[in-house]
Amino acid sequence: MAQTNVETFYEDMLWKTRREGSAQSIVVSTKRSEALKAGRLCAVRDCVDHVIRDMDGRFLYQNSYRDLPETY
Repeated sequence: MAQTNVETFYEDMLWKTRREGSAQSIVVSTKRSEALKAGRLCAVRDCVDHVIRDMDGRFLYQNSYRDLPETY
């Protein structure tokens, strides 16, 4: 079964990282940088995309880690 993408977004005055479609957050932080770092690590580990949204929930960008070399 394929892993779902990871998303980082702002909600309830906190930055959160979770799997797309999940209600449970992997990381909750007051700092955007911490949530982004955690999201990137999860996406790299699972070879999925990391979707980043702004404070209004709008799509900003998406980094793909699907085809990384083994040593990355």
